[in-house]
Amino acid sequence: MSDRELRAFTLVELLVVIAIIGILVALLLPAVQSAREAARRTACKNNLKQMALGWQNHHSQVNHFPTGGWSWTWVGDADRGFGKDQPGGWAYNILPFIEQSALHDLSSDGARDTITDVQLAGARETVIKPVTVFSCPSRRAGLVFPGENFIAYNSARNPFSDLIAGRGDYAANSGDHQHNSFSSGPGSLAAAETFRWCTANTTGLMTGVHSNCSPAGKEMTGISFARSEIAIRHISDGTSNTYMVGEHYLNPNDYETGLDQGDNETWCSGFNNDNFRSVFSRPAQDRPGVTNTYSFGSVHPVTWHVAMCDGSVHAIGYDIDLSVHQCLGIRNDAEACELP
Repeated sequence: MSDRELRAFTLVELLVVIAIIGILVALLLPAVQSAREAARRTACKNNLKQMALGWQNHHSQVNHFPTGGWSWTWVGDADRGFGKDQPGGWAYNILPFIEQSALHDLSSDGARDTITDVQLAGARETVIKPVTVFSCPSRRAGLVFPGENFIAYNSARNPFSDLIAGRGDYAANSGDHQHNSFSSGPGSLAAAETFRWCTANTTGLMTGVHSNCSPAGKEMTGISFARSEIAIRHISDGTSNTYMVGEHYLNPNDYETGLDQGDNETWCSGFNNDNFRSVFSRPAQDRPGVTNTYSFGSVHPVTWHVAMCDGSVHAIGYDIDLSVHQCLGIRNDAEACELP
């Protein structure tokens, strides 16, 4: 027998080596996946920390937290300021405070009460731009995805029959009512002047003019909602005991389709369930085939992340008691709930 034949592997030896490698890979893969998820969770928390700082800076400059805008049929308009007359939602309004002023200003045409071609083109460019800080890396990349024929009166391509739009994975706290959207809002800036809004003032006193903005006389209890101007002085429960902005639930089957009714517009639209959630029900982990347009939640196992009104970020279990969850979502219920 030659020296070459003596050095060769037998088939049995080769199979044993392959089996050992397979076992080692099987043992190491969960650890690698766990490490990757830990890194993604850290990035997600960092996103919320940046947003929380943006909310805080917004409050410092404007004297209230970001307004919720008007509805899903309107996006941000740089010429209409930061208060109740701003149709865009909280994510649009914090852009100048998270080093995204250029994106915020794309929709500016210098004409506050007129929608010009410059406005329409700039707003559409804003709509189709993804913003990395609004995307949880555990769920999906910060890219643009198809829309579902939604309308934005102050943006080009109306309706958006072939829209691709930037999406967000985070939602503002609108309180404990089952409201994270009202009506479709006015159809023009002129109509907005006499429109019968669901909220009678900037702290959210509901008018009941539509069936989905009842009960009349009750106040929205969250931090951001339609035409809101909530300030720290309105948070009697304390800023460290009140949710501000957190991750929201989505159906995994529709992460990239635009078919989830809680994810079918864009990150910069006004008050709607894409970007606002309530504490009416408990938070939930994303589940394939299950749609939930009301709840906070996340793709992460065990916990979801939320920033409080003092700027701190916390991981909270899905098993949180509903009464505690609701207490943390209400700014003025006279109860100082402690974080679990």
